[in-house]
Amino acid sequence: MFDPSNDHNVQAVRGITTLAVCLTAAATSAAFAQPTPTRPSEAPLPSCLDQTIKDQLGTQLKPRGVQKRNFAKNKKIVLSGHGGLFGGDLTSSSWIAGGSLGFFFTEDFGIQAELDLTPLAVDLDAPLAKFFQDTRFEPGMAYSVLGNAVWSPIHAKLKLGGGIVHADVLLFAGGGRLIHDAVQGLSFDGGLAIDFFVSKIFTVRLDARDLMAVIEVAGETRYTNNLVATLGLGIWIPSGL
Repeated sequence: MFDPSNDHNVQAVRGITTLAVCLTAAATSAAFAQPTPTRPSEAPLPSCLDQTIKDQLGTQLKPRGVQKRNFAKNKKIVLSGHGGLFGGDLTSSSWIAGGSLGFFFTEDFGIQAELDLTPLAVDLDAPLAKFFQDTRFEPGMAYSVLGNAVWSPIHAKLKLGGGIVHADVLLFAGGGRLIHDAVQGLSFDGGLAIDFFVSKIFTVRLDARDLMAVIEVAGETRYTNNLVATLGLGIWIPSGL
């Protein structure tokens, strides 16, 4: 039974009271000394070891951010030559070669004129001619003369070998003529290309397109989709950034 007159009981009560007051004061001081952080980055580090690691990383790591282009196309002329494959719809597949001249009004938009040549032939023409005793298709060289609008919506950086190569993804579309006796009317094309900026002067271009034209072969006239894939080298004037 608790006896208020007992000295030991009085001292115990006083000790408990003093401890409670100290704990309350410590909690209040901590609450005022460390306000609740409003953002995760403002939260205090849990230990001195974490602070040391943070300081070491801070001296070694630098923010990369957005890197500047190393090549500008704005107000520049590009002269290129290319070669590749022509996959005919009604005609046989063959090679294609030519060149183009382009000009960029801004960094993202430009125009280009292109001249290509490819032989148009039909592998089945010889058996048909032998059967009907008449030439059904006259093979010959076809000339593709096209004008395109070029849009560059994407700039990319690729790791090739031991370095970083900048590149532009291009979309283009236009029209003109595929000049051959078997081709009728205007021709149109549209496709995708990627330019790799290998130096301040030269770019390597991969190009794939659909060349659409009305072609008559062996008495059949049809609107065709001819696939073209080329690899080329471009020279920029003036050079540099």
